[in-house]
Amino acid sequence: MPRLLALSFLGLLATACAPRRPAPGAANEPRPDVVLEGARLRSYEGDALQVSGTASRVLYRRAGGEVQATDVVVRLPPGKSAQGSASSTPEGTTITAPNMDGSLASKTWVGTGGVVVRTGEGMVANTPRLTYNADSRRAHGEEGVTMKGPDYQMRADRFTLSAADQTFTFEGAVQAALGGATE
Repeated sequence: MPRLLALSFLGLLATACAPRRPAPGAANEPRPDVVLEGARLRSYEGDALQVSGTASRVLYRRAGGEVQATDVVVRLPPGKSAQGSASSTPEGTTITAPNMDGSLASKTWVGTGGVVVRTGEGMVANTPRLTYNADSRRAHGEEGVTMKGPDYQMRADRFTLSAADQTFTFEGAVQAALGGATE
């Protein structure tokens, strides 16, 4: 009896230690080289902080410099105004997204799953997808945006955000309600 129990235990252990089959659709996905849980993010250009933030999980692949992150909060410090002086709001811009995919080589990342942009001046924008380019410090979206400020609301088909001076440009069909109107 003890021998049968020992063989059963070894069989159970061998089954538990067998390699897991990848989830459907994940067979073509290369394994990450690095997985970080509870990551703090900082990116510098020389001594100047360009981006900071957090992510609950970051996957990194060395080949191609691809990064995937979940539950991301990114802070873009205020840049210079058009006159060259520091921006009037010290808070900068905060972008949150459930998912972000990016490339260290191209310095571009895409937020998806319901992206929220908050500027230091109190504007809050919601969009399904946002693409950010670190070189130009500009973000854009082609899938619509809704935006609320202290005394207005807007909707637009497309937008561009300059993180340096916290300005938005809207294109396509644009609707605005002024004076604190609510939906």
